[in-house]
Amino acid sequence: MAQKNKVAGLPLLFVIFLFALSVVSPLLPLSDPEKIDLDSLSKPPGLEHPFGTDSKGRDIFARVVHGGRISISVAIAAAFISAVIGFTVGLTSGYFGGAIDTVAMSLTDFVLSFPSLLLAIAITVVLPPGLYTVMVALSAVGWTSYARLIRGRVIILREMAFVDAARAVGCGNMRILFLHIAPLCIPLALVLTGIKLAGFLLTEAALSFLGLGAQPPTATWGSMISANRAYIINAPWMVIFPGIALSLTAFCFNLIGEALKKRHGIEHSAL
Repeated sequence: MAQKNKVAGLPLLFVIFLFALSVVSPLLPLSDPEKIDLDSLSKPPGLEHPFGTDSKGRDIFARVVHGGRISISVAIAAAFISAVIGFTVGLTSGYFGGAIDTVAMSLTDFVLSFPSLLLAIAITVVLPPGLYTVMVALSAVGWTSYARLIRGRVIILREMAFVDAARAVGCGNMRILFLHIAPLCIPLALVLTGIKLAGFLLTEAALSFLGLGAQPPTATWGSMISANRAYIINAPWMVIFPGIALSLTAFCFNLIGEALKKRHGIEHSAL
């Protein structure tokens, strides 16, 4: 058990450290991530610039740190919004059934019929590019997993004896739904959030790579990789370091999700 907690704790500590570092970065003696320095163009990693500089002379370490704040924040915000929407839809659909369930699940199936990345791209193309548009796009494609998962759980819970007992003592539907059933579904939603955070992070990076996310000069890991991809042969550090940060964070999110799943005894098939 101690070994499992250690395995789960290390990725969580890494993500917390990275996010805390990005939050307090304005207070740290770091270079301005948006400052162009024509005397430091494409410098390799060294003492002055640990991760080197990009084609405009900007410090890559500072941009990776600042970009992490945006990339992780967008992923967490999108996961939270998706969870709230999907949890509400799944809760009401599974409990009330009938026409509500038919309409809700038809809408869910309609959204799921599109590849999530292509649907997110379509939304960001229609709306003005920017971070809020990315959050909307990620939330629009992410809520469906929560809705289906929570609905299935609620269908099982609503037939249990404690629900009948609550009705027998005069509890109304809303009280049963939000005070008796909803708390039992929260762990499942948290597990799914831990698993989907990596997907949200990578999708945000993909949208930024395509120029549909944060706009220059704002740095995100995806936009940094996109802006410097032409230099991958001659100055690979411009792409490697933001790529490593993105990969490690997504990997840690996956480990956190797997740890949550094992902690709550949830089978993979249930997700």
